This record gives sequence, structure tokens and C-alpha cells, in this order.
Amino acid sequence: MKIEFSTKDKPQEWFQTIARQFEVNISNDTIEIPASVGKGVFKQIYFFEGLTLTYLHFKLYEPLEFIRHSIKDAQLFPIMFYAQETLLEQNIDEHNKLIGYHTSNGIFMPSPQTGAKWLLPSGIEGFHVTLTIEKNWVLQMLEGQESLYLVTLLKSGKPFYLFEFLSPTMKQIIDMIHAVIHSKDKLQNFKLHQQSMELLNLFIEQLEQRTTGHDFSGVDPRDVQKLFDVRKQLLDNLIRIPSLKELSLSSGMSISKLQKCFQQVFGKSISQYALSEKMNLAKQMLDTKKHSVSEVGYRIGYSNLSHFAKAFKNEFGMNPKSYLNHL
Repeated sequence: MKIEFSTKDKPQEWFQTIARQFEVNISNDTIEIPASVGKGVFKQIYFFEGLTLTYLHFKLYEPLEFIRHSIKDAQLFPIMFYAQETLLEQNIDEHNKLIGYHTSNGIFMPSPQTGAKWLLPSGIEGFHVTLTIEKNWVLQMLEGQESLYLVTLLKSGKPFYLFEFLSPTMKQIIDMIHAVIHSKDKLQNFKLHQQSMELLNLFIEQLEQRTTGHDFSGVDPRDVQKLFDVRKQLLDNLIRIPSLKELSLSSGMSISKLQKCFQQVFGKSISQYALSEKMNLAKQMLDTKKHSVSEVGYRIGYSNLSHFAKAFKNEFGMNPKSYLNHL
């Protein structure tokens, strides 16, 4: 099945286009995927005219192709976050890419003049979110910040598309959006608004790294994917972080080259990155209020709890006991 659309001046118009092609009605800003196609929903949350959150949760019986047609000019710019572990196929200007959390292109932002195609495979369950921003709202919010990368991009008026990698912190926020949408929380929209703004802020901050050298410039594209494979190894093994020698062997890069390229792409050394994500894992565990500080410390691999407390304080500005007491 194919779904075709183009950028509109209002998110509601785009949503109506999708519903018509699925031959279903929109109920409570939600589209149910037809039973003949699969299971799942499209949901839109309209916070205000400048920002919309679109959520897609799917499990398909047959492949579903989305085709985005270019349009000369429009005010809306989508920022698509592909948080799924299973890779999806995307085609832009006849170039095929695999997109997902563990790739260098987990985030996609196109201008209205850019067309694209996506193929959602059958048989897998997945979800992703899109933040749609309105050009004039962003420029008004960032008035006086002419040097910001996003402001320069939106003011250029030129066709563009850009990719960014999806950071673990962004992935955590997207997972929270997923959980809140499926909850019966009376404050659901307030929480989704907060999470969407936080996600947008992280994206804008990450774009700024393009002007400070922490991007992929000067790195061989083949090595970029190796670096994301190394990052996956780190995230999969935060309890026992692989040694530099192990990472060097698995990536086929020398230790010195691996360290240099990793720092350039991710903005931190391998040890700094791994420790930061280990502390984020500890924070997530404390956030559940189901574990004591000592339990968390031992579970993430610390035999000396004073070392854990020091690392946590260096990351978040307070020791884990104080953090837990403030929850």
C-alpha cells in the first residue's frame, strides 16, 4: 500500500490527507491503521500553531510505503526521530539509506522542497515521533539569535535536508513519550508538551555542534558507521564497558584513530561517553523509585559505592542519595 502526501500549511491538513487514503475517520486526533493493513495508530497533539507532535505506532501485515512529494514553499518543517532498533529504508534523490537508532541518520529534517520515500516493513512492531515546527514561530522564539544554525537554515529559503544521529538522551525522551501516550495520565498533554520541548531543545543544541567541529566532516563515511557500531557496543555493555583494545579490534581501526574519530563525531572521548551513559542508566533506575542507591550502584557494576556517588555527582551535580530524596 502507498500513502502519498506533501507538506501543508497546517498539520491538520496533512493528517486529513493520510486519513482519506486509509479510508478511515479521524477520532480524537487519532487515525487507526485499518485492520486489513495492520495494527497501530497515528496520533497528533497540537500544542499551539508553532509546534505539533505526531506519533506513529505500527505493526503491519504488508509493507507500507510513504511518499512525500516536494512543494515549492510552505511554513512547516518536520523533524523525524527514528528510535526503532529495526532499520527502516528511506530513499531521497534516488539514494537509499537505512535509518534507525543505531545509525548516523536517526533524525531527518527536510525542507518543503525535498521529496522522500519510506518503506515500513511488515511483521515488525515499531514507533517513532515527528516534531513539526512552524518557521515563523521558531524565528520569533529565537529572535536575535541570528548565528544559530537552525535560524540560518530556515532563513536561507533554499532546499535542504539534513541528518543527525539520535542520542541516548533523545531516545529516553522518545520512550517516555511512547509511555505517556499509552497511559491514562490526566496530565498527559502537559507531559507531552514538556517532553516535546525538551526533545526540540536537544535537537537545536546538537545542530550547533556542526559549527564547533563535532560533526562528521573529515571522517570517512565508512568509518562513521563503524563508530556507530562502537557506540552500540558501549550502550549494550554499560555494566562492563569494553576495553579500547576490544573496541579497536571489533571496529578494525587503530586505538588512536578510533579515539580521535569518536571524539570528533560524538563530542566526547570513549571513556567520557560511556561513563555519562552509565550514569544516565543509574538515573533512570533511581527515577523508578524501586531501587535503593546501593542497589543501583551494584547493578551498574560498582563494588565501591563512594566511587559511584562521585561519578553521579560529577554528571548531575548532586549525589545519588540526594537525587533520590528529591524525587
